[in-house]
Amino acid sequence: MKFAHLKALGLALAISSAMAGAAQAQVVGGTSDSSKVTIAASTVVGGPHTAGKVGIHVPNLDPGEYVDFQGLQTVLGTDASGVTTFTAVTGTVTDHSQYGRFDFAKVSGYDIYFGEWKQTASVTAGDHTVYYGGTGASTSVPSSGSASYSVKGISDYQGKGILNGTFNASFTGSGGTLTGSLANAGGTYGVNIGTATISSGGTFTGAGGSATGAGGTPLASSGLVSGRFFGSNVNALAGTVAFSGANRQYSTAFGGTKN
Repeated sequence: MKFAHLKALGLALAISSAMAGAAQAQVVGGTSDSSKVTIAASTVVGGPHTAGKVGIHVPNLDPGEYVDFQGLQTVLGTDASGVTTFTAVTGTVTDHSQYGRFDFAKVSGYDIYFGEWKQTASVTAGDHTVYYGGTGASTSVPSSGSASYSVKGISDYQGKGILNGTFNASFTGSGGTLTGSLANAGGTYGVNIGTATISSGGTFTGAGGSATGAGGTPLASSGLVSGRFFGSNVNALAGTVAFSGANRQYSTAFGGTKN
């Protein structure tokens, strides 16, 4: 199977797939729906793509095929918000319509990516999935103290734009807590992660995520928060807020760095 990526001027680049044959940095990540999107080390090679990078698998890719985010950014570039968009383009040398649309961003200075996928342009179609992945995951957290993080988020990017906010971590001997919120520039959409519990191993989870519309109008609640810290000194973080049922349209991916 050939997989091609469309350049801005309409040039297609065909590449073939192969499995990574050497040890690579460990890739970790998560998604709101693993039946739609999974994150693992990339296996596609050719053109700008290499194996062993942070990779994504979406429906209609062959089993075991993971395309690296770094290579996609090389071909597709980023917009003013730092977001790369892969759209369901048709009529090219290789028909892209089967791979859906995904919007993703890179945490500045780190090998960490976060974003969203859906089969069509409709965020309400019932398959909206958010994800994150990276290398250099933290294996422990400080036993005391606190830290703040400047965080960006993606949720229905083409409709809501980039989200920005601040998360605050409070560390204790057993882990700690993480709180914070994100909102778009117009204030028409926001996500709060509630109070997530930090584990001593560097992950965090919670069930108090919520989404609001203009004027703070409630849109969704009980969102499942999941993510982890990265770096030798919890220098960065990434994760997702997953809502269920019809509210999965509000699911959000995020990533950021310590201030």
